[in-house]
Amino acid sequence: MVMIMADANKFLIKFPSITDQNAWLDFVREARKFYPEATPLGFKEERDFKPWLDKIIQLNLANSLTNGETPTSTFFMYVDTRLVGYLTIKRKSYNQNSVGQVYINIRPSDRKKGYGTYFLKEGLNKCKAINIHQVIMSCPEESIGGARLIEKNGGVLQETKYLNGSSIRMKIYTIDL
Repeated sequence: MVMIMADANKFLIKFPSITDQNAWLDFVREARKFYPEATPLGFKEERDFKPWLDKIIQLNLANSLTNGETPTSTFFMYVDTRLVGYLTIKRKSYNQNSVGQVYINIRPSDRKKGYGTYFLKEGLNKCKAINIHQVIMSCPEESIGGARLIEKNGGVLQETKYLNGSSIRMKIYTIDL
């Protein structure tokens, strides 16, 4: 858990726990106002919080992973007492190198406040702490804010392409740590 005071706000980065249930449900409700089909972190139904949380913990601990699952650390990001977003770090190895895929999502009403920049910087520090030397990030081609966030944190554009049959072109970045 990281707690930092900055600009009169208290920032907190933590692993999700059962005590986050109400804050998470509020986050999901807001996301679905903007994107009705949203399933943040694979979350689908309010009644499924505990099994969903158990899966998040299992992926973090890398215990009993099934085929195709990747060890993934998920962090909830709070400003004061408000859940403003989450960050995930997927840990992979390529050719003896430790690589991370980082994803960050800030709640729609809390975007353009600098939280993404702060939390991504902290997430990259967490990557360094677990010996990840390069991070891969992506954002939709039309997401000016997403591209700016990644570039502000050292992202170098590698390519723009469609991913997994999607109709959305994605910008693919790398960040060397």
